[in-house]
Amino acid sequence: MTLLPLLAFGARTVPAGLPGGGQVALPARYELVTEDNYRWRDTGGVTAYRNHRSMLSGTSECDGMIAVARADRHTSLDAFVSASRAMLTNRWSVADETEGRWYGKEDTKLPVERREGPEGPEISGVLSVHMVGTLRVYDKPGRFYAVDHKSGLRIAVWIFDSHGGEKQARKIAAAIAESYTPGVSAGPGR
Repeated sequence: MTLLPLLAFGARTVPAGLPGGGQVALPARYELVTEDNYRWRDTGGVTAYRNHRSMLSGTSECDGMIAVARADRHTSLDAFVSASRAMLTNRWSVADETEGRWYGKEDTKLPVERREGPEGPEISGVLSVHMVGTLRVYDKPGRFYAVDHKSGLRIAVWIFDSHGGEKQARKIAAAIAESYTPGVSAGPGR
């Protein structure tokens, strides 16, 4: 593992084995989803949550998510993102939708930007994550960023703007790609 991933995360990292072979280093503040999770096989990669917790309503929530897979596990970046969405918690899974359906209007998605980035094709978009506070319900701004990295990985990050937004998501993705060791298959998440 190189120095770059450690500097980008600002903390220690956790190794994660990828389905199909290879290993990456994930930020230690993200909890790796294990193979016994019923949605794990749907993703074709590994998933990690930031501050994963159970809610009183019986659901689980988190403060962000990372999904990583080898490029050969999905036909396209869109297919990878679609498969990774299976692991999103309730509030993150609808964060890219407008409130139209609640008011009898057309249900639409927030805009998504596609571009050719320095590391490969990218998709990004704004999110509005519905939060329940002590005295009120509010929307917290967030970002979604996915890249078909030239290293042979596809990486997606769902992150709050207060945690660094797209700028931090790019750093996380770059550090994960830099840590990629293709021949290694040890570690959780195989």
